[in-house]
Amino acid sequence: CIVTGANSGLGFEVARGLAMRGAAVHMLCRNAERGAAAQRNIIAQAAATEVQLHVVDLSDLGSLRRFAESFAAPRVHVLVHNAGLLPLQREITEEGLELTVATHLVGPFLLTRLLRPKLPGARVIFVSSGGMYAKRLDVDAMMSNDGDYDGVAAYAMTKRGQVVLSELLAQDLSDIGATVNAMHPGWAATKGVEHSLPRFWKMMRNRLRTPAEGADTVLWLAIAERVAGESGKFWFDRRAAPTHLLRRTRDNQQERKRLWQICETFARDSPRPAKKTSSTTR
Repeated sequence: CIVTGANSGLGFEVARGLAMRGAAVHMLCRNAERGAAAQRNIIAQAAATEVQLHVVDLSDLGSLRRFAESFAAPRVHVLVHNAGLLPLQREITEEGLELTVATHLVGPFLLTRLLRPKLPGARVIFVSSGGMYAKRLDVDAMMSNDGDYDGVAAYAMTKRGQVVLSELLAQDLSDIGATVNAMHPGWAATKGVEHSLPRFWKMMRNRLRTPAEGADTVLWLAIAERVAGESGKFWFDRRAAPTHLLRRTRDNQQERKRLWQICETFARDSPRPAKKTSSTTR
């Protein structure tokens, strides 16, 4: 099982929950120090030995290629796209992508594409957000690096994009028997929420879900027999949920196709590693 953003919050709880159920867990974390601390914590709690840390930045397409080239496991049974962020200011990656677009969309797409030979029969899960209900898919807005920047809007729009991308990937991977679903964890008390939405955190922290509660549906989608074969759906509290609550957020086939084409373009043109540079610790 691969879990991105596994050093804290929902990702940590998903990795811990999988390890406690006997899975071989591969934690993809951007920060080596925090990742190693989380790895030690999971090993101690789960009495697990097959918990590996890979230092990978989901916004860095070269980093993803280096990981995929060095990843030796013959099969991936579960791939959880959890890594996420809500920047307060616009940040642009080396590939020219706004940071949330790179982390939430292009990075997960590339990782899935690189791992495709290992994904027959796998379960792929995107951790989206209820914030996506307020936005429609607008590829031009996501790809524009001009004008004023609203981190909350960028986050919500790319979370909408994750739901669309999960539906498209569900079709693309159907021929190898892999399933792809997205889910909404509810508002959970994570470090990300505390850092990015301090006023919201201050007002709501006593009413938020715990990270374990937020991670519950992810774990359920990863292991439950009941959802074997379910694909292309959006889940909340272990139930399939609508993807739109407002008419104005509905997307069209042209925008969906453009999102796919952009992800494919960056996946095709992203840097190739010159040699293997594994960054795995045990």
